[in-house]
Amino acid sequence: MGGIGGRIVGLGGGIGASRLWRLLAQAAGPENMTLVVNTADDLWQFGLKICPDIDTTLYALSGRQDTQRGWGVHGESFRCMTALRDLSPDVWFNLGDLDLATHLYRTGLIRDGVGLVAVTARLASALGVTARVLPMSEDEVATLIETADGRLLHYEEYLIRDQCGPQLRRVHFEGLDQASAAPGVLAAIESADLIVLAPSNPVASILPILGLPGVREALRQRREWVTAIAPIVSGVPIADPGEHRRAASRAALLAAAGVPATAAGVAHLYRDICSRFIYDASDSGEADPIAAAGPEPVPAELLLHCGASPASLLAAVLHAFPRPGHRHRLTAICSGQPG
Repeated sequence: MGGIGGRIVGLGGGIGASRLWRLLAQAAGPENMTLVVNTADDLWQFGLKICPDIDTTLYALSGRQDTQRGWGVHGESFRCMTALRDLSPDVWFNLGDLDLATHLYRTGLIRDGVGLVAVTARLASALGVTARVLPMSEDEVATLIETADGRLLHYEEYLIRDQCGPQLRRVHFEGLDQASAAPGVLAAIESADLIVLAPSNPVASILPILGLPGVREALRQRREWVTAIAPIVSGVPIADPGEHRRAASRAALLAAAGVPATAAGVAHLYRDICSRFIYDASDSGEADPIAAAGPEPVPAELLLHCGASPASLLAAVLHAFPRPGHRHRLTAICSGQPG
């Protein structure tokens, strides 16, 4: 499907963001997209540099993503992890056998002195991804969870190993105060026709990006062009265990930040940087609190993985795209007609 032109910048990371980026790439053309991806949940495991949000983005846009799990590569096997568990009882982070190739390649380049922006560009090219995928920073930043009993956990330890069990005291972004936005990030925001805050975990995946010097101010300057999408749908029960765990993580991290785990709570968190906030139509009671927070509330069907209409979300995201002739093109895209 051909694109509709214009420059789209997306900010976020994780499974929710990847679903949206895949949809927008189909509608707007991946060559028109720059995606600024969270790296604060990057970690080193087994001597390898792991970038979960970057890899989820690359796999989604290349068609390799296991869409049922939401992470990793489809058709994956885990023989290496099985062998590692025979060697050590402390193996908790799963890397598939195909996925390992990405981490081996990345780690080798980093140890040769190649920066993460260039490494990510090489991976994107090798995987056939034509969207521009930028790590938020080339500096090391880590989301750390301080538990009520005084332990300090990496976010991935809290989410995966400990299954969101420990009670939280606070969230800390180690290294963020000394980090810089990666080359190209601020320029992309400043020249975008549409900026989208993904339906990602607000604390773990969005706040680290916003905390980089210059990013939040750049978004304030472009607030008219910024649309955010709620990562929370309160009106629909969650059945999938993985989705339930990620929802528990969102709620716990938001509570630690003093923010209600509702669409309106997230809208309040983003009130200074977005002019439109898309929430799920089933949460009709959220419209007034979102408007009170500042952004224009826009209803849509958000649960793509539960069968929601992609046309509803596309129409909401691209409605204000400031280009002549886009309304006709968008109508064609949403009706499934060639444009």
